[in-house]
Amino acid sequence: MPNTVTRKIIAVVTAGVAGAIANALAAAVISGAYKLDLLFVPGRYLVAIACTSLLPFIYHALKPPQADWSAFVALIVIPSMMAKFIFSTGAPWSMVIALNAVYAIAACAVYREALTAKA
Repeated sequence: MPNTVTRKIIAVVTAGVAGAIANALAAAVISGAYKLDLLFVPGRYLVAIACTSLLPFIYHALKPPQADWSAFVALIVIPSMMAKFIFSTGAPWSMVIALNAVYAIAACAVYREALTAKA
């Protein structure tokens, strides 16, 4: 069984990847084009993992349900701000927030599951 730090690192990476995949699939479905191009952009996975790296700190500082809500909000707000102000996405705010909500739900669920799963 991996130690706590290793387990948290695995949980962060897995959550980031799962969230990025969920976000890309939701974008494909919403666009109606079913284009899966976003699945093959490596930078999206790096940004997703960087954002999920906040989760261990949030869950250490707060207890559920405050930690759950804080993590959910952070994983919507931070990537949305990055998308609009750093990556200059042309999508409307409502679309960016909705897609990042999908990312946040998937990432938080996978993170919590990865930490509570029996090895």
